[in-house]
Amino acid sequence: MEAAGQKFQRLVSALDDLVTQEAVNLNDRDFEAVLDLQRRADPIVTALAELGVAVADAMTRARLTSLLARRQGNIDVLESQLATTREELEAVQASAGRIARIAPIYGRAGAFGGGAAGQFSAAG
Repeated sequence: MEAAGQKFQRLVSALDDLVTQEAVNLNDRDFEAVLDLQRRADPIVTALAELGVAVADAMTRARLTSLLARRQGNIDVLESQLATTREELEAVQASAGRIARIAPIYGRAGAFGGGAAGQFSAAG
């Protein structure tokens, strides 16, 4: 059977790999892969918490601290991209609202001889 310290080290390495992959997928804007990685990381984080810091030496605690900082950086990038996407969505919705307000005006113009046949024509 695997000793608790060895299991802890193995789990830290696995989480390190997932956080690295998460950063790559965020850079590629592959959000489905990021979600999958986060789901895969959850049981690892739970297992690490159950084993506790008591089995980790100072070097492993420093590695975990660095790993958590990298993961927080990934979360910050994700939140920034989410905010940007929300702003873009709001801009699209505002444009759609403006179009909805002016569309009836152009619809009426078509009813009074406008439309494709009544478009501007060049005199020559």
